[in-house]
Amino acid sequence: MNKNHISPQFTIDFEPVGKRVLSHPGETLSDCALRAGIDLITSCNGLGVCTSCKIEVMEGKVTSPTTNEQTRLSKLKHNANLRLACQTTPLSDVRVFIPAGSLTQGQQLQVDGHYHPTELSTPFLTKTIEIPPPSLLDLRGDWERLQDTYLNLRNIPLQASLPMLKEIPEQIRSLNWTVKLVVRDVGMHHELISLLPLDATYYGIAFDIGSTKIAAFLINLESGEMIDQTGFMNPQIAVGEDIINRLSHAMHTTDRARKLQDMLVDRINQYLQETIHKFNLEPAQIVDMVVVGNTAIHHLFCGLPVKSLGEAPYVPAIQSSLSFPAIHHGIHIAPGAQIYLPPNIAGYVGADHTAAVLATRIQESEKTLCLIDIGTNTEISLIHQEKIHACSCASGPAFEGAHIQDGMRAAPGAIDQVKIENNQIQISTIGQKPASGICGSGILSVMAEMRRNNIIDQRGVFNREHPLVDPKQKLLILNRNENSQEIKISRKDVNEVQLAKGAIRSGIEILCQKAGIQPDKIDHFLIAGAFGNYLDLASAIEIGMFPDVSLERYTQIGNAAGAGARMLLVNHAQRKLADRIGREIHYVELTAEPTFNDTYVSALYMEKNGNLNQLL
Repeated sequence: MNKNHISPQFTIDFEPVGKRVLSHPGETLSDCALRAGIDLITSCNGLGVCTSCKIEVMEGKVTSPTTNEQTRLSKLKHNANLRLACQTTPLSDVRVFIPAGSLTQGQQLQVDGHYHPTELSTPFLTKTIEIPPPSLLDLRGDWERLQDTYLNLRNIPLQASLPMLKEIPEQIRSLNWTVKLVVRDVGMHHELISLLPLDATYYGIAFDIGSTKIAAFLINLESGEMIDQTGFMNPQIAVGEDIINRLSHAMHTTDRARKLQDMLVDRINQYLQETIHKFNLEPAQIVDMVVVGNTAIHHLFCGLPVKSLGEAPYVPAIQSSLSFPAIHHGIHIAPGAQIYLPPNIAGYVGADHTAAVLATRIQESEKTLCLIDIGTNTEISLIHQEKIHACSCASGPAFEGAHIQDGMRAAPGAIDQVKIENNQIQISTIGQKPASGICGSGILSVMAEMRRNNIIDQRGVFNREHPLVDPKQKLLILNRNENSQEIKISRKDVNEVQLAKGAIRSGIEILCQKAGIQPDKIDHFLIAGAFGNYLDLASAIEIGMFPDVSLERYTQIGNAAGAGARMLLVNHAQRKLADRIGREIHYVELTAEPTFNDTYVSALYMEKNGNLNQLL
């Protein structure tokens, strides 16, 4: 066949699944997704009549909308990028965002973390009052009669914001002039937060906004009981997998920065709406909110300028804690509710790490402890002799499956564990589904097995003589599925892992140098974060990502930042402690350290401790 007549193949990048696949000639985006093992809903078998496979084309060229699509998608005129996957064929490399409603199964989202029981202590008080209705003999305004009644009962002035004042007339009449007030004690006066029916309970909500995922916690603030915890994807991932891409996007124009902010606010409001419906609540019952995230997420959520984060020396617009009215931010909860964010530590060590330190209480320990919160950006804190040093490591998105040829996030069908014995490869997948890619824990596992079986050497170079290695392509074929799609590990994949694990190990080593100790003197390692919770510790040690000490010294603690956010919600005294933590942590800029280059190069070696011992 004449090469000029061969249809080209295009790379299709499906987000937020994090799966990339080459298109076949004539395939629709739905065909590509299903062949890649993505659980896209296709209720009408590709006829385009059910609209269940809605996707958004973020980048690239595709075929024009069909008449059927234009008829079915009423929102198409408002969002020209919204398409039906089964009716759309790529004409170039394409980046696609799949909404949660178009997927049959969700990804593994680490929500829970080790949580220290925390005493319920908030400034919120409730008071049931009967307000005298107006009459021709009593023409006081609604606010004045409520305020006067409260002063007579509690002997303390009551104040209210303008958004709260707007709610009072309708609320007191609908509740027949007998209401339950939720107020905040601010010292010399009380501040009105919400007006509720007599039998209504009030709640708080905490969010840990990660680069990829958002964890949410609904708490009964009258009892301290957690009512619900859940996770969902950060919609900003449609703009870029890592923070640097999003900062670059936001720095171009204020409209782009505002779009990133709106993405977060809209998704949070959607979650709030779903939660309020699920538990039969009213928005006015949610009276407090805590948000934690890395510094870039913090700034994008708050609408703060991010230019200083994207340019050396990478400083935040603000490090201090923040508190502002939820309603001014477009968050639909109680009209007097505030949003609280703990302090940032540095440009790339954010409020989420402050919350993680708070949750682990390492600042209270007399032992030498190392907290490692692994993500696209990994934050590390080391406490030694009651002094905390912290750093940020650009570990990259390799452990999320990005930049790995057949990588994907932790969704059903992702290879999560690999074992190689006697030249036989055994794999396990999430949900025991057919393998469609490999996620972070699987990537780490296969690297350790390849090293243990001498498939790669300490430099990450493939051993061409090994029977499992394809000598021409210099790669390892892990699995071939029923569609004849091969899941492979290439030299480039190995290099991506070397860069990620080298960055993390360098951070540990440099902090130990600052503290004047060797890594084997650390009493305990606390491994946090979604990936940190699922990784195999022995594999991490095997390739030199973590120091070679006994496994008993390691504890996987899950979502420490989310646990800290909960603590900040149920106990406001923890907010003062968070402020103190933010001030007392000594941030270390790794690249400014004279030993960084040598430490980093040594940390790239794929073996226990690499050449690091030569540096100590």
